[in-house]
Amino acid sequence: MKPILQTIILLISLVTFSQEKMNGEYCLTFGEGDATCIDFKENNRFDYVVSGCLGISAIGSGNFELKDENLKLIFDKAEQNSKSIIQIAETETQSEKEINLEFEIKDENGIELPANVIRTSDRKHFFFDELNKIFIVDKNSPKAKYRVEFIGYETLEFEIDHKTDKVINIILFPAQAKVISDKEIIMKWKKINDNEFRTGSNSWDRFKKMNK
Repeated sequence: MKPILQTIILLISLVTFSQEKMNGEYCLTFGEGDATCIDFKENNRFDYVVSGCLGISAIGSGNFELKDENLKLIFDKAEQNSKSIIQIAETETQSEKEINLEFEIKDENGIELPANVIRTSDRKHFFFDELNKIFIVDKNSPKAKYRVEFIGYETLEFEIDHKTDKVINIILFPAQAKVISDKEIIMKWKKINDNEFRTGSNSWDRFKKMNK
């Protein structure tokens, strides 16, 4: 074979390797129901899903780069949307010193939830009447942040002023998948065959292509 032809074939091989194409969905499984899946799309876009026995726990989308045996996932900046609803009813307090914050928390079917309500700002200017589930706060004290949480449901965080008595009605919805936002994940990449690639040295560090 002539040297020039050999050189051309070598260059074609190098270009082909450096521009390795990725398309389709590949999944790394950890056990029963646990998986991380990357769906490679056109124009170097991808969708990313982490799931387990309780369902989908994390999602994200972005652009990917495959270079020097490294796979880089560059996630889009995205907001975590909430389905839960907060409604606040205000009434003038009769006290010159204190205001009351009463929380009423239900699920989407109207069933009362024994959710935790936590004041996450400083510990001054208030106490919690546990029997009546009411925060008693110094009137006109600085705004404070509160968090509402219950296992299996969305966690809500918000800020409340302390000028008037308030009844805070909350409808909590089941927890949604966490949105991965504005983040980069870099993993080693080694092609095994057209249907698999490896991200580590262990035999289970293999993403396998899913048949659709």
